[in-house]
Amino acid sequence: MKRSRRGAQPSPDAARIAALRALPAGSAAQLQSAVALLGGARTLDATRVALVVLTAAPYAGLRPLLLEKYAACDLDGVKHDPGGLIRSALLATLRPLALPDDTPLLERAATTYEFLFGEATGDLRAAALLTLNEVDDRLAAYHCVRLLVDQYTSIMSGEPALTAARILAAQGQLLPLYAYVTQVARTVADVTAECLRSLTALPASLLPPLVARYRDSEDEIVLLGLFDLLLARDDRDEQRDAILNFLGTTTLHSIYRYLVSALIAGRDDAAISALADLAETERDPEKRVILREALALR
Repeated sequence: MKRSRRGAQPSPDAARIAALRALPAGSAAQLQSAVALLGGARTLDATRVALVVLTAAPYAGLRPLLLEKYAACDLDGVKHDPGGLIRSALLATLRPLALPDDTPLLERAATTYEFLFGEATGDLRAAALLTLNEVDDRLAAYHCVRLLVDQYTSIMSGEPALTAARILAAQGQLLPLYAYVTQVARTVADVTAECLRSLTALPASLLPPLVARYRDSEDEIVLLGLFDLLLARDDRDEQRDAILNFLGTTTLHSIYRYLVSALIAGRDDAAISALADLAETERDPEKRVILREALALR
């Protein structure tokens, strides 16, 4: 005689999650319920749901609970928070509430490496950088330089190097970004693109070698970063020939469409005239369609 199968057991936090979601958004009752849910959460889903509510309405009294939850997860991260997902979310919520006293915790998070099927806490290090930058931007910059070339940067997300590049760019710390695109042997496409597009203040004499290095890349993400840089510079008129030469030779139609649209939107008469000339001689049928559609929007 076959045993009957039991249905899937509901999450231990499911009822409290449902009760929280039933409360009016942003109400005091929902905020109170979110604090209670976070305090007793036993699942990642419950923690995330609570933090969504609390992140939208942070208040100083929440800080001790966030620190308590973080410490509990961090005792044995691989066991209690594999991949650092809960800790990353806690740091994101802590960000507007962080104080200088939190610096040791944030530095520990920025230097946390845990291995599951490979290193798994790149997002945690990225979240630590963002929050550390709120309380000590100088110290955060040092960690950003280190993590910009972190050997465990995720190839998929680019983290934590991608966040490091953005923080350094926002701080005006361009030398590490220039070093990355000129010196680093093992680069990640998203990080390379972010560094390139951030170098709008690069001296003009240093730009041609960068263009020569990256213009023949087959990686569309990298090419987007390069051309975002050229289009955003104050001397963008001087970069027109490099862009038009690329348009004449590339077989990457998505990049081609992006650049043509950007040139039209920039209302650069010389560039638009050059595009019109290209439309008369272009043999690639897809390029001709792109040019015709873009020029019709002049």
